[in-house]
Amino acid sequence: MFFRLIGAWLVLFCLIVGGSSAKADAVPAGAASLLAWNDSDPAAADRLSAIALRQNPQDARALLVRALLARSLGQLDDALAFAMAAYRSGELSALRFDAALLAADVLTRQDRFTRAQIWLRRADQIAPDDKRRTLARRSYREVASRNPLAVRLRFGVSPSSNVNNGAETTEIEIGGLPFQLDDSGLQLGGYEAETGVSLAYRLSEQTTHKTEILGEIFYRKVWLNSEAMALAPNAKGSDFDYAVVAGGLRHDRMIWPELGLTTLSGVVGQTWYGGEELALWGDAQLKQTVQHGEDRAWRFGVSFRLESRMDDAKNDSYAVGLNAEHLRLTSDGGRYNLGAFLRDTRSDSATIDNLAVGSSVARQFKRIGPVQPSIKVTAESRDYRKWVATAGGRRDNSLGLQLDFIWPDVSYYGFSPLAVFSTRRTWSNVDIYDRSEVSLGLSVVSRF
Repeated sequence: MFFRLIGAWLVLFCLIVGGSSAKADAVPAGAASLLAWNDSDPAAADRLSAIALRQNPQDARALLVRALLARSLGQLDDALAFAMAAYRSGELSALRFDAALLAADVLTRQDRFTRAQIWLRRADQIAPDDKRRTLARRSYREVASRNPLAVRLRFGVSPSSNVNNGAETTEIEIGGLPFQLDDSGLQLGGYEAETGVSLAYRLSEQTTHKTEILGEIFYRKVWLNSEAMALAPNAKGSDFDYAVVAGGLRHDRMIWPELGLTTLSGVVGQTWYGGEELALWGDAQLKQTVQHGEDRAWRFGVSFRLESRMDDAKNDSYAVGLNAEHLRLTSDGGRYNLGAFLRDTRSDSATIDNLAVGSSVARQFKRIGPVQPSIKVTAESRDYRKWVATAGGRRDNSLGLQLDFIWPDVSYYGFSPLAVFSTRRTWSNVDIYDRSEVSLGLSVVSRF
């Protein structure tokens, strides 16, 4: 399908560009070679494009014809070289678009799918109209479906009122006596920058099942603002840097096709905090989707996580979780999500062992004016069962709000800007665990 689209588009290009520019071109042989190709006369196209390139080695139309001729002969390396040269030499955005599209087509024929996707992003960037942009996006999706490697890049920056997940107060009363903790435990404002890459490589795929290798690298860098440095002069932003490296397997299978997809995944990883090794962990999940028509579904899951802490063995833990989510598409192209979870975490540490329950509701809108917004609200309650340091135990209740705004009409190589506003508030009956954070971040999201 992708190859037919490329062929049809290039024929249309030959009719428009070749016919309309022949009179004005300083080297008419280049435009004539396009007309010859369109007239199914490869011999004349070969002869005329050769003449044009002797007169001007940078003639983009002639280079494009040479690429088409080489592709028709199965000389894919030559076809790619000529298409790339036509892209570099072309002055008209329409001509450069077709050269990029042709380069992507040749790379797809060579099973070099990731490079083909890069060239389709270039095509989208220089597309002179919506029709061409639509073609580039459609071609990108088709190539992505054939590519065994899926890559998702992540990067963003955001100011935050609490980069260290610190407390609102450092005063605590134990046994009726007041105690003052170190000021470095207070919430500190600053700036965060994060970057990461998630990989999925398809090992096998058939009609009813698919198996993938997973990989992820993530890094968050923190800088403290002037107020935070004055409040905690001994603290540095690097004390709160965070990194993750993980890898695993995921298997999707239609065990009950009339019911929905079943997914089993297992991931192991390591985390670092403040430049020091924090934990080794493993996570396993089983999810079952129950489809209800074309516009709604339920998703149920069970998870198990084992974490070995490298700072103190007392902080080791394991957790078992249950979750459910309802998804519904709206008539305007948006989506609703309703979710709930239960997670039981066991540990020798009284600050880690807890029973948590939570819920979430999210709404994604198709379009409101120039933006595509979405909103998500979360609520969570944690009971720390081993907490005995203060009377009445410890219970934390949290509320979170996240607002996302995407500008789909603004694009750079297929990526659109994403603004994220988030706030979270935790109320605890132990004052030093009260938390609040507000952040406004800027990132990008792929339009494909």
